[in-house]
Amino acid sequence: MIQPQEADFQYSDNSPYDWCETNFFPFAVPEARISGSFYTLTRPKLGVCMSDVTVQDRIAPAWEDQLYVDNQQHLPCPASLLDYSLPNGLSVKAVEPLKLYRIDYVGIDDTEIHVEFRALMEPFDMNDPAMDPMAAARIGQGWGGAAFAGHYEITGRITGEAVLRGKKYKVDYVDTLDRSWGPRKERDNGNASWIHGSFGERLTMHAFVGLDPAHTQAFGPLISGYVLEDGKLYGLTAASGEAERQGIFPMSSRISVTDTRGKRFDFTAATISSSPWAPFPSMVYTQAFQRWNYNGEIGYGVQQDVLSRSYLTRNRALIGAI
Repeated sequence: MIQPQEADFQYSDNSPYDWCETNFFPFAVPEARISGSFYTLTRPKLGVCMSDVTVQDRIAPAWEDQLYVDNQQHLPCPASLLDYSLPNGLSVKAVEPLKLYRIDYVGIDDTEIHVEFRALMEPFDMNDPAMDPMAAARIGQGWGGAAFAGHYEITGRITGEAVLRGKKYKVDYVDTLDRSWGPRKERDNGNASWIHGSFGERLTMHAFVGLDPAHTQAFGPLISGYVLEDGKLYGLTAASGEAERQGIFPMSSRISVTDTRGKRFDFTAATISSSPWAPFPSMVYTQAFQRWNYNGEIGYGVQQDVLSRSYLTRNRALIGAI
């Protein structure tokens, strides 16, 4: 079970130099196909961090074709993750850790974003067998290894305002943040797909699954995930599905998940904006903002396909061939 103190740094004097701690906060304006995120990746033992602010509004094969990108490496690492401001104009304050966050960003080109994230659930601890039925078999030998020694997700409501290149948008959207900590190398990391679809506050599906797009369109195996339905949280016990891709970019997806109640949900999704994203130097993320369908009900969410650059170059002749 995640405790409030785990919203802040977890490294110690004995942590290795490649210890990594991250924060990811999303926002979106679905009617404009806009999906954005604030991602802070820290190397506290080295005293540096990377901060990325990316806002996408179209399907584009190049990161720089998107609405707004501000990716800065080697910023000074903050002293705390509970209340910090970075030289790029990003400020994050945990008003109530794990429950309420304030994110403010003032960038360039008449762009600034001011939102609050209010949790709709307790943190989902992927390493707690009492919460995640997949944890017991995975811990110590499964995906991510020590890099995910600490990891949680929280689904919440994001409200506020975004001014993007001078145009003002209201933000009122349900999405999921995550945070990780542990040693993380910068070569040949594992692949995975981080899939999220929300239908307002009534229903959210979150699945973390394996990925091998050089050899199969199918997702799998299930690593972790949950269903949040009517305010109650249920860990996933099974997931299956696939994505249709153009190269490495998912254009549509289908996924079926089963939770601890034995209840099955069948979802389909179509990508409405996407781009490559590089919040971690040795990885490429295909960030696909998708319109989800569940029994005729429409929702929205991001499918992040996390792909190692080593994997992509090793399998370059196979990518897009299946």
